[in-house]
Amino acid sequence: MKFECFYYPTLNEQGEVIKCNEDLKEFNFGDKVPTKTLYYNYGENFAIYQNSEFFVIEDGILTKTITSNELKFPLHIVFGKGTQLKIFSPKDLSSIRLLLNGEFEKEKELGQLFCLSFMLNRLIKNTQYEIMSDLTNSSRDYNYLNEEIDLRTQKLIDELKIVERKFYNLTIEHPNLKDSYLNYMNFSNKEDMLELSINKYFKEGTNEYKHYILTKSVWKSKPIYPKFRLDNLINSYNYRD
Repeated sequence: MKFECFYYPTLNEQGEVIKCNEDLKEFNFGDKVPTKTLYYNYGENFAIYQNSEFFVIEDGILTKTITSNELKFPLHIVFGKGTQLKIFSPKDLSSIRLLLNGEFEKEKELGQLFCLSFMLNRLIKNTQYEIMSDLTNSSRDYNYLNEEIDLRTQKLIDELKIVERKFYNLTIEHPNLKDSYLNYMNFSNKEDMLELSINKYFKEGTNEYKHYILTKSVWKSKPIYPKFRLDNLINSYNYRD
């Protein structure tokens, strides 16, 4: 089974942040599911409403489907592309399809931009290292190396600028958003960005899954913590209109 609420952010051709689940693996009953990433925190116990069915997540595990008559209230429910609500009675269920926004939407938006910034910076650095590694031994033409780096990273740099601008505008419009984001995410002291990465839930053989496997041993010995990274990101951005 594939669920819309498990997704990753990406930029479309118009420079808009969209939610995508392409190449994410399907889940069976008994599987652990991505209940928490850098951009959403559903908790460990909730229900997913999809295709007129309720799927139960218990302790982060997809366990079963139940009918609406079996639901226990209050209930944390997730539906669509990550809309979160706390439902207090059966009468509230009839209106959830009409809702466009749920709880913590701005916090999720900040988290998506945070994730994209981190991902794009990593891709740019990795691309630079790959080019230097591939070409340094066979070429001493530094102009050629610089041109090749510019050529292969320009699109990523342009996307990063878009993300930075959106991040800046969002934090200016909502000055307390960083604190409310951290409250919503409730990162523990031991949670690192590798374990929060959606990449480990990609299908085997995809570039994202391969990257997760390759970096797992490195990040285990030198974890990157989201609170520190977020502070560093905010402090280091050179915002421009």
